[in-house]
Amino acid sequence: MTRSGGADKALLLVALMIVVIAATVAIVMLSLRRDEMSDLIAANERLSVLISVELDDGTLVTQAFFHQPATDRGALFDIPPNTGVVVRAVDRVDSIDTAYFAADTEALLAEVSTLLGEPIAYRISLTADSFVLLVDLAEGVPLFIADVPNEGPDRVAIPNGEVVLDGAKALAYLAYEGEGERDRERISRRQKLFVGLLARLGERAELLSDPATVRLIHDAVDTTIDRQALVSLFRELGALTPDRVITRQVEGVVRTVETDAMQKVLIFPHQETRWLKESVRQVVTNLASDESIVDENLVIRLEILNGTEQIGLAARTAELYRGFGFDVVAVGNSARSDVETTMVIDRTGNETFARRTADVIRARATDVQPDGPAAVDVTVVLGRDFDGRYVR
Repeated sequence: MTRSGGADKALLLVALMIVVIAATVAIVMLSLRRDEMSDLIAANERLSVLISVELDDGTLVTQAFFHQPATDRGALFDIPPNTGVVVRAVDRVDSIDTAYFAADTEALLAEVSTLLGEPIAYRISLTADSFVLLVDLAEGVPLFIADVPNEGPDRVAIPNGEVVLDGAKALAYLAYEGEGERDRERISRRQKLFVGLLARLGERAELLSDPATVRLIHDAVDTTIDRQALVSLFRELGALTPDRVITRQVEGVVRTVETDAMQKVLIFPHQETRWLKESVRQVVTNLASDESIVDENLVIRLEILNGTEQIGLAARTAELYRGFGFDVVAVGNSARSDVETTMVIDRTGNETFARRTADVIRARATDVQPDGPAAVDVTVVLGRDFDGRYVR
């Protein structure tokens, strides 16, 4: 009995040691496990995340974020909720936010990926409450505000100047729409807030990497990113410089369309999204380049003149440039209608503006002529070598 009892105790001790060793190995393996986000970053694969916030009034604010790890460059595309697309979830032409409200966030992700022509791997969907929570956990968003009234009958409880917005004030700024404010101005404000939040998440990566904090965030938001990958994303955002994030907006033609027995004002991207997709492709491809992007987010003001006998060529080209985010302020005819070679004329001495304008139509930037219209950065004179899309 004694020998048997001793043998049993010895076997029990060995079994216990095996369990302890196995548990230790498992813990070590888990701690060394690389998540998918880390693998993408290590391989310098472009990261793509769709970020959406449903405001209290039902408005959906959606941004497509792209980031290239090796260059620390990023791009943010605003997707207006009233962008007109064929929404597959309801099988009709409708606003793109219909995919979100009629189906789910996965349907919205699929529609935005199709719209931009670039697959988006992940999504983070926030309610107003979870947006406030995320901002507060990041200890606020630093922002310079100079465009929100804090006096008079239209005042908003948002301070102006260099401020750090807490969650409630960041939400109020996101939802704010100024009287007479143009869509472009409102979208630009919102994108600055998102860029500031992304940079802040990177700055506070160590704080947000606390297991309890990560669990709180992950439980509060609807996302396809697991906890460990979320930590990796926060840490990667630590290298993000707000001034190096390119911001773009979907441009198009506004039309009133009847959808599901309702009249809706929708924005249809130019040329059935072809120009939008090419613009997105150019931007995300250039993220891999470490070339200086000084003035990348300044809107270039164009004058487009038709130097041929083709009726409407300048107007159609203006739509093309607007689809790429340019501000076309003047459209007309050149003094001559027999121009052979398309000219891209620098009016301000900013070589970057002229080169970027020329690249869209594969033209060559020509002379610097600073005596042009004061409100114009570049003049494009279309010649017979321009086929409506490219210079041949």
